[in-house]
Amino acid sequence: MKHKSKQWLRRLGAGLATAALVAVLPVNWRRLGEGLTLTAAALHQPQNAVALLEERLTPSPVVTLPGETAPPSLGEGDRTGVLAVPDVPAAAPVTVPPEDGTGGKILTRTLDPGDTTRHPVAVRNRSNRTVDIDTALATAFRGRFTDTTQPQVLILHTHTTEGYMTYDAGYYNAADRNRTSDESRNVCAVGEAMAATLRRAGIAVLHDTTIHDSPQYTGAYDRSAATARRYLEKYPSLRVIIDLHRDAVMEDNTTLVKPTVTVDGRQAAQMMFVVGVTHTSDLPHPHWEQNLALAAQWQQKLTALAPALMRPLNTVQSRYNQHLAPGYLLVEVGSEGNTLEEAVYSGQLLGNTLVDLLK
Repeated sequence: MKHKSKQWLRRLGAGLATAALVAVLPVNWRRLGEGLTLTAAALHQPQNAVALLEERLTPSPVVTLPGETAPPSLGEGDRTGVLAVPDVPAAAPVTVPPEDGTGGKILTRTLDPGDTTRHPVAVRNRSNRTVDIDTALATAFRGRFTDTTQPQVLILHTHTTEGYMTYDAGYYNAADRNRTSDESRNVCAVGEAMAATLRRAGIAVLHDTTIHDSPQYTGAYDRSAATARRYLEKYPSLRVIIDLHRDAVMEDNTTLVKPTVTVDGRQAAQMMFVVGVTHTSDLPHPHWEQNLALAAQWQQKLTALAPALMRPLNTVQSRYNQHLAPGYLLVEVGSEGNTLEEAVYSGQLLGNTLVDLLK
């Protein structure tokens, strides 16, 4: 372990690809020994419960980048614990490649944050249920943080390979694929930024980086449900579960849109909470009201930082595994056109405001 640590420190001194990764890696190294091992447990999740989101997030194949190994297949013994420091040579500073005509443009836009004149939280209700935001804001969320060393937050990723741009030039090339198993470039880096922020505030966090969407995309929610259930059984102290995603927003077939807003002089990726509010005999969801309360109150905190930081809270006629526990939310951080730095900053904002809300 000491030998590997020295190697890693030498590589760190040689320079990392982005400033965001520099902030993430030391925390990961300290956590490498935690070693949480999960087994794949079956959990019935009707396919129509996840069809809406899987339909919206069009899958694309995971690519293997130069120097990167293919993602592992799912099964017992797979990589399931905390985000680990990859044992790879030090990365050179990011060089913006010339536009080669194989990709398209990236437009920087602030997407409509919705109407907050009637309520402090804008909502896009895509369900068949009436959503009362005033009630959600007034509802006491029962999962407030307590003074304990036991884990209180779990961060996982149903679509683990969703990645971000490493440079900001207003264009992308075909080689800049939007899915990767490289944890320093995908949603795992954003999840770790959020986790590190919570840890600094004294909140114990579990960050699971299991790949649930490769080699097969369909069924990713079934697999992430099995992961979440194992943690819930092992750690009854958990108060909040975050399924962290990255959205896909396009102007046309080749033009990407990166939803961006300025917060304290820095560019941040716009975010969106997705809350399942269905509750039927076929799809029971006893926790939807608590989840909606958490999302509404958290969104209110985030909107106070910057009025357009959050896109409208998206309530849908589905569950996305949120029926497993109160405090289970899906959050989308930016789009495939956003840079990793923008998304990581938003992850830090998520962590800070959650502490402010629940501690």
